Amino acid sequence: MTAPSRTELASTWPPTAAVAKAAGHKQMSPMKAIREKCLDCCCNQPSEIRACETVKCPLWPFRSGTHPYTSARMKNPLQETDFTESEAA
Repeated sequence: MTAPSRTELASTWPPTAAVAKAAGHKQMSPMKAIREKCLDCCCNQPSEIRACETVKCPLWPFRSGTHPYTSARMKNPLQETDFTESEAA
């Protein structure tokens, strides 16, 4: 049996775990996948991810590998106050 072609793999929508594995992907969390994409974009330089200024990128808030919109982070008024005060300065 031959391996499926790129066209055959891409034509499966939405992709299943079996199709992803056949395409050479390993199982990972969405946050890990975002971090891997940021590393790819920054030529595998973690320091460049931290310094990323591409704030219009939809992945930018997630680049640290943590989810910024969790309920615990959203309830932390200190972070919002610090940002608002530093923005006004």
